[in-house]
Amino acid sequence: KDGMRNVASFNIMMKGLFDHGDIGKASSVWELMQESGIVADSTTHGILVHGLCENGYSSNSLHVLKTAEGKGDVLDCFAYSAMINGLCKQGKTDEAASVLYDMVKSGYTVNAHVYNALINGFVGASKIKDAIRLYHEMGKTHCAPTVVTYNTLINGLCKAERFSEAYDLVREMLEKGCQPGVITISILIKGLCLGHKEDMALNLWNLGISRSLKPDVQMHNILIHGLCTAGKTQLAYPLYLDMNRFNCAPNLVTHNTLMEGFYKEGDLRNASVIWARILRNGLQPDVISYNITLKGLSSCNRVSAAIL
Repeated sequence: KDGMRNVASFNIMMKGLFDHGDIGKASSVWELMQESGIVADSTTHGILVHGLCENGYSSNSLHVLKTAEGKGDVLDCFAYSAMINGLCKQGKTDEAASVLYDMVKSGYTVNAHVYNALINGFVGASKIKDAIRLYHEMGKTHCAPTVVTYNTLINGLCKAERFSEAYDLVREMLEKGCQPGVITISILIKGLCLGHKEDMALNLWNLGISRSLKPDVQMHNILIHGLCTAGKTQLAYPLYLDMNRFNCAPNLVTHNTLMEGFYKEGDLRNASVIWARILRNGLQPDVISYNITLKGLSSCNRVSAAIL
């Protein structure tokens, strides 16, 4: 009914239609809203921009944003971050950067969520230099980086094999009182291991532990896998034995990784110990477990045991 039509009801209807991917009907509701003389609010524009971008219509979304700016309509950071995300997903990072700078020129206070959207876009496009530059711009505008900011940059730096800079970012987090969590440390440890920087990865692990970080099973598995792959299974084994200290139970992936590491190093005894622990801990060996065992026994000239 006309008497029940207000901006909130139109917003709810448009969001529901966008969420279901019905762009045509959502656009029709938007047109009806304008014809009804109801003034759009910041939520309306956020829903429109986000909905169009999520469904692959970033050009239409940008038109909505620019039209709203031209009319002096109310916009908020959600609309801008959605627009930036949408453009970045299509590889249009230059256009996304223009949106952010237009936002600044218009006098909007850019929050970390908006900066993070563009930083993530730059990292995804392998433009790590631009991502770092934008990170420094955040500091100049007194916008404090969040854990998401650091995680995105650390991931990008690791992919670019700039491990020392990634490590320095973690130290910077600590200096600024931003405690890196399991996800942050895990991202960097994985990157360091892929870059054959196992010693740095172990140092980072110890730094995290000294700061009361409680690693989960995935974080353990990342470092254990990195060490075993590098032929340093003897360094990985104590991490496995120490997991109970963090109330963290090793899973089948943990055991398989260690077992394969020991076999590759010709350590049949410890590989057999891990197999026994799999059974003792009530874990069910999978195809990977059996393949590791068969290949390992064969490589150790225990073909008869492998057949049995």
